[in-house]
Amino acid sequence: MWLDRLPKVELHCHLDGSIPLEVLKDLCVMGHITVPGDEKQFRRLAEAGDNCESLTEYLKAFELPLSCLKTEESFFRASYAVAAQAAMENVKYMEIRFAPLLSETSALAAESVIEASIAGLQKACKEKGIYTSLILCGMRHFSVSDNYRTLDLGKQYLNKGVCGIDLAGDESAYQNELFLDYFKKAENSGIPLTVHSGECSRIQNIELAVEYGARRIGHGIAMRGNDALQELIRNKEIGVELCPNSNIQTGAVASAEEYPFREFLDHGVKISINTDNRTVTNTTMKKELQFLDTHFGLSVEEAKRLMIQAMETSFAEKGMKESVIKEVWQWKEESA
Repeated sequence: MWLDRLPKVELHCHLDGSIPLEVLKDLCVMGHITVPGDEKQFRRLAEAGDNCESLTEYLKAFELPLSCLKTEESFFRASYAVAAQAAMENVKYMEIRFAPLLSETSALAAESVIEASIAGLQKACKEKGIYTSLILCGMRHFSVSDNYRTLDLGKQYLNKGVCGIDLAGDESAYQNELFLDYFKKAENSGIPLTVHSGECSRIQNIELAVEYGARRIGHGIAMRGNDALQELIRNKEIGVELCPNSNIQTGAVASAEEYPFREFLDHGVKISINTDNRTVTNTTMKKELQFLDTHFGLSVEEAKRLMIQAMETSFAEKGMKESVIKEVWQWKEESA
């Protein structure tokens, strides 16, 4: 199938939510964490499931992987495994995000977490040919000082395995008005910023992220039907990271029929298609594109356009952008 061979780009993938099940189980053993031996029961802990009803419920599935990510070895193995899995789908470039401070302890510094993750990604690049970079996440429930520290870590490792920063977490409980100084500081520091906004129904979160310098918006579902905001985002060439199956799981949209993919695409918004959390959502890039094909009749040329837009709005350096865009542009369906 042509979707297998299409060169792909993914910008919105959480490390902790995407550890392959077999690797996650190994990490549980390493961390002396007792989990069910039965695969179905284990899956119930690691996946949000079809009956997930909200973002808050969805986020509960992160408890298990976060309990396992407590050593340099666990981060090395997790980052390698996520990138290697993506490479099997012909993903050429990938940005993987996580919050290093969530795993910091007196025995494990955030710097060690970042460096171990970068090492895992470098191994995947060498062995699998996939190019990757990290986005460091500030968290909505963090203190101001912790989020500022994430910014400092972003500056320290920028262009050394890290390409940008994010703000993640429960958007419905912690709205963007609380983080305007964080956004300003990021912009003034020159660190590319993406912000989870509009995954819940509050459009003001998107407006504030755009106003305060975000170069990409994570999800952005709340701007459907708002032509003025879509036009602003189009004119500013801000990327919008869509995660279809996750967005349905969290209730960002009520059904596939209401998904704004075609609306955003037709309005010229630079959307990318992403998994969000490969394991929590039980998805892959191919499954996300199949979703679009099933419900919106995705064409080959549209799929190529999506990958080119993703690379254009990525935080990669210029040479990497040009190389991957050229590969996607020259790819022909018959090459599959």
